[in-house]
Amino acid sequence: MNSDRLKRLRAELERFDLDAMLLRYASNLRYISGYSGSNGLALVTRDAAFFLTDFRYKTQAQQEVSQMQVRVPVEADLFAALAEQGVLKASMVCGFEGNRLSYESYVHLEQLFPGTEFRDASMLMETLASVKEESEIRDIRQAAAISDKAFLELLNEIKPGISERRLDAKLSYIMKSLGSERDSFDTIVASGVNGAKPHHKPGDKLLRKGEFVTIDFGAMVNGYHADVTRTVCLGNADEKQKEIYAIVLQAQQRALDGIRAGISGKEADALARDLIAQKGYTEYFGHGLGHGLGYEIHAEPRLSPKYEEKLQVNQVVTVEPGIYIPDWGGVRIEDDVVIKEKGCLVLSAAPKTLLEL
Repeated sequence: MNSDRLKRLRAELERFDLDAMLLRYASNLRYISGYSGSNGLALVTRDAAFFLTDFRYKTQAQQEVSQMQVRVPVEADLFAALAEQGVLKASMVCGFEGNRLSYESYVHLEQLFPGTEFRDASMLMETLASVKEESEIRDIRQAAAISDKAFLELLNEIKPGISERRLDAKLSYIMKSLGSERDSFDTIVASGVNGAKPHHKPGDKLLRKGEFVTIDFGAMVNGYHADVTRTVCLGNADEKQKEIYAIVLQAQQRALDGIRAGISGKEADALARDLIAQKGYTEYFGHGLGHGLGYEIHAEPRLSPKYEEKLQVNQVVTVEPGIYIPDWGGVRIEDDVVIKEKGCLVLSAAPKTLLEL
């Protein structure tokens, strides 16, 4: 774990007038401590940092956690174990992950620490983690490269008669064979009319000649996600398919040409949305243009009509416009990019010209 992350978090504690930050959510824990297990707790104060886990993860925590004092209490309740450590004082103001912590856990904390003021610090960690270090960008780049290579190999398997579910399984196998830790998320394989559903779950439907097939997938490297979508046609595309595909590709390229640090997520979204609207397909593009990537598949920042925050250098986002027409199908094209001062750097490189297989 890069020690600069603790320094940056402590700067946020000072900025928000907090004495400490309590972390429980897995991705936030991994970001601040390096720990990749499923049960842990961290408390970061302005001059110390503590990490608690249970016996199952003792060795793992000792290997992965740096810059923190590791405790492995007998007490299974990590909040109660934290109370026994005596490091969170009654006079302290402690931030917590209000967007992640259950109400039951919050009540439990107040009972264990009656004199401590717990203050909602929702999105503090997510915002902190949104600006990527070079090592993080390298991992996402590698995950994207695996995804690209896997897609090229999968093209040999995309044939009439294969089911969506089988194609999904083949892609997962290929990505893992190429070095992916696991799939970044449940892969989407949507053929024919199923392409009208942006988050279609692969089923038993067989691919047929003349259909679009949309594949949304990603590899994972060191916990970092890639997220790529390509749409191909089985056989020759008809005129409407060519039209829709060309609009989506043009919309994505317009966004890629215009995205840069300093514009808002709303402005980035409009780059693609306005073009799709001009072509008469406003109602068929109903999701945001993109989202951040990191230890989470959907992270900060967002590219959407409601996101007013400015994009920052070295944030990593997806750019994924689409058109989805009920009872016809859909097209989505998605790449992963790094925000730069005067543009963006595209990490994924699978071909985007309309492939007619």
